[in-house]
Amino acid sequence: MKDKLLELLKKSKKPLSYEKICEKLNANEKEREVLLDHINDLVDNYSLICTSKGNYVPIEKTSFRKGRFIANRNGSGNVLVKYKFTNNEGDTIIKNISYEVLDKDVNGAIDGDIVFINLYSKHKNGAVYADIKNIISRKLDNLVGEVYKAGNDYYVKALDKRKKNVVVKLDDYEVEGIKVLVDLVKQNDDGEYLGHVLRRFNHKFDPTEDILIEAYKCGLSDEFSKETLQEVESIPNCVLDSDKIGRLDLTNEEIFTIDGADTKDIDDAVSCKILDNGNYLVGVHIADVSHYVKMGSPIDNDAYSRGTSAYLANKVIPMLPRELSNGICSLNPNVERLSMSCIMEVDKNGKVVNHSISKSVIKSNLKMTYDEVNNILHDREFSEEYIPHVNTLRNLNKLALILRKKRISNGALEFNRPELKFVFDENDKVIGIKERVEDLGENLIEEFMILANETVDKHLVSHGYNPLHRVHDVPVPEKVEDFFKLLSVVGCSYDKHDYFECCQYPKYFQDLEKHIRETGRLSNVLSMNLIRCMSKAKYSPDNIGHYGLAKDYYCHFTSPIRRYPDLINHRLLKLDLDKVPDNIIKPSLEEYGMHTSKCERNASEAEMEVFKMIAADYLSSHIGEEYNGLVIGVDEAGLSVQLDNYIEGRVKINDLRGLYVYKEDLFKLESLDNFDSYTVGDYLKLKLKDTSKEKKTINFQVVKKLEEVKEKHITKNNK
Repeated sequence: MKDKLLELLKKSKKPLSYEKICEKLNANEKEREVLLDHINDLVDNYSLICTSKGNYVPIEKTSFRKGRFIANRNGSGNVLVKYKFTNNEGDTIIKNISYEVLDKDVNGAIDGDIVFINLYSKHKNGAVYADIKNIISRKLDNLVGEVYKAGNDYYVKALDKRKKNVVVKLDDYEVEGIKVLVDLVKQNDDGEYLGHVLRRFNHKFDPTEDILIEAYKCGLSDEFSKETLQEVESIPNCVLDSDKIGRLDLTNEEIFTIDGADTKDIDDAVSCKILDNGNYLVGVHIADVSHYVKMGSPIDNDAYSRGTSAYLANKVIPMLPRELSNGICSLNPNVERLSMSCIMEVDKNGKVVNHSISKSVIKSNLKMTYDEVNNILHDREFSEEYIPHVNTLRNLNKLALILRKKRISNGALEFNRPELKFVFDENDKVIGIKERVEDLGENLIEEFMILANETVDKHLVSHGYNPLHRVHDVPVPEKVEDFFKLLSVVGCSYDKHDYFECCQYPKYFQDLEKHIRETGRLSNVLSMNLIRCMSKAKYSPDNIGHYGLAKDYYCHFTSPIRRYPDLINHRLLKLDLDKVPDNIIKPSLEEYGMHTSKCERNASEAEMEVFKMIAADYLSSHIGEEYNGLVIGVDEAGLSVQLDNYIEGRVKINDLRGLYVYKEDLFKLESLDNFDSYTVGDYLKLKLKDTSKEKKTINFQVVKKLEEVKEKHITKNNK
């Protein structure tokens, strides 16, 4: 009856009254009661809108929508609305469309609220904006804030500006200025919450726990449940003989790990032999976390809640207790460890011609470091303990180069974006900043992890199991179109393929990326802007492929210590090995995908916020010093700049001489007083004006323009 009701209203050219609906559906007395219940339910969940005249119309036929509010820290935000439609092939397509919300239209909503909005057009460009009319639901269990006193009562001010509209009154006395995690017990009719302090952090003048506070603000936690800590005590710290029954014994094989020197949670090891036919027999051996973390156990519940490990500067918030992540699950050298082994026969062209996946037990021969491996592969001096494994390393590197070349020829993207790392002293004080280097050793491991992930995904699909895929959609066409405009403005036009073709075909996008790398000093800023055109990778049971890797089949299998999706796929592999249907896991895959994708975004946000906070604190002792930097963004509020050391900051429009107008289509701030105008790509000498660790801001003043964007920056013509 509900389907007929919705179909009727969708086909109707005008809103219908309850009586008219009953008449058109020929409803008898009993059906009329059912219809009324359905109508009320649909109105309550905002699928139907009741007009002022008491008639009903589907929400999609009005200017109203229901969506999720994503707040910005400046008070504005966006509402994501999910649309479902059927394409020409009959497939159901779900697409999220974002509508901008100005700060005046937020109406008390906070980040994450499900809201009821009204759409309206603004400005000549026809852009559609949203006005939040009502908060439908809010899932807010707790927040991190700073205690302040008003009268005789104590309140908490949210540290996350996206939750600034939340008013929390505490149920007990606290110390003013202390930072706390508050449980929101209840909300009164005025919208004010009553809060109970769950955890106390440092005082606002004490920086010792600032990184941890940023983690909590982004929904992360460093505490495990009491039940998990109790369960950890019952887990053995060594492999038992009973654990090895039915496993492939690889303890006498040449197997080793390659990681950073300070890595403690080692979840992957590799092996390699040359077969008589000249093919490579490559083993990727992954810690068997699922043997110790049983589905539905306290440890599993905590791991699922976290979804991922977070690496915040020099701090780690692990997905699993350290007794597991650094202990029995870590593939430490010279001790037996349980693993899942993906053993692949790979020909000289990089094609996997055969493979097997087994539960195994291994004993890593050596914990190698990237630095030492790179010394070997570049024929430099290296430690004596590596001598027995030199030939194997060189064979692995030879195959890795073949795999990399093949992957790139298939259209895989390789953005050359620098990654920065802070250098700390023994007192956790930042003493410098350096760029992470990706060399042969790092690339070697990356290629074999990609190969194993692809092989596992294909294996599960071919065996009738649906893994939790790692998917990556095509770039956002509108953003790529804007990027083409930017290329034209800075004198680096690209005309081999149009923007839409680049979105659809990774090889075309790859060629665009190659063109960007050949634009001299502009390559970095253009690469950054091109990255912003990309969709975000996520986890899903619906396989749409991985655009960035140019893979039709891809999942995550190689890091179950720090990623929950890998743990899910390990469990599916075991169901396959044991010939058990995936009915237990399959119904939950969509929920797993949404939750773990959200956890990944939270961890990434925390990493970014911590980086900005530490960068601001690090530069606070350099006020007044001069730096060179590129203009990487322009808006009505000023310039975004990136220093030569890749730290980013702002030049506020009020700190520029004279009056300026923002020319959006030209990516430019144009002076109205004959002073310098500024365009993305301009190279400037900057003076550090001020920083704020609390606000995570770094502000500069322009000393002078060193170089303007000119066509001469193109080092190779696009032919």
